[in-house]
Amino acid sequence: MMKRVLFGLTLPLLLTTSQSVSAIETEYALKAGFLFNFARYSEWTDTTPILNDFVLCSPDSSFIEIASTVLTNREVNHLPIVTRTISMTDADISQCQILFITSDTITQWLNTPLGQINNVMIVGETEDFIAQGGQIRFFLSGGKVRFEVSPKRLTSANITMSSKVLRLGRVVEL
Repeated sequence: MMKRVLFGLTLPLLLTTSQSVSAIETEYALKAGFLFNFARYSEWTDTTPILNDFVLCSPDSSFIEIASTVLTNREVNHLPIVTRTISMTDADISQCQILFITSDTITQWLNTPLGQINNVMIVGETEDFIAQGGQIRFFLSGGKVRFEVSPKRLTSANITMSSKVLRLGRVVEL
């Protein structure tokens, strides 16, 4: 009898937890798709050194695992997309074309003294991310993933984004 009661109490918790994980995975999959399209419709104007891969990085291994699945066999400008979990060091970040900072890794971002980061599109998902040095921020509105972007910040990192993509987001001037 006690086992049934215990099972009855834990089943809703397990279902809620699995739904929550599923929602996070779905959200991360959507964000990986957005990042792919940001890459496709942007141009890195300083192309030295010559690249063999297009590298999408994050210090969040959970995001990278999902992004790796979503972006399998995808290319940006004829370069295969490679996903990497990185440490928040200048050396690791300089290997990336896109850096995604999740809400779980924002503290690492804020506590890492970094110099000027060029040729890296920096995307996050926390409230003040653009004010904290990012260029693009995801947010949820009406249950949908949306984004805001600072074209000036992108330009200062030697990246230009298509006006077609900029029109889809909320442009912020910082």
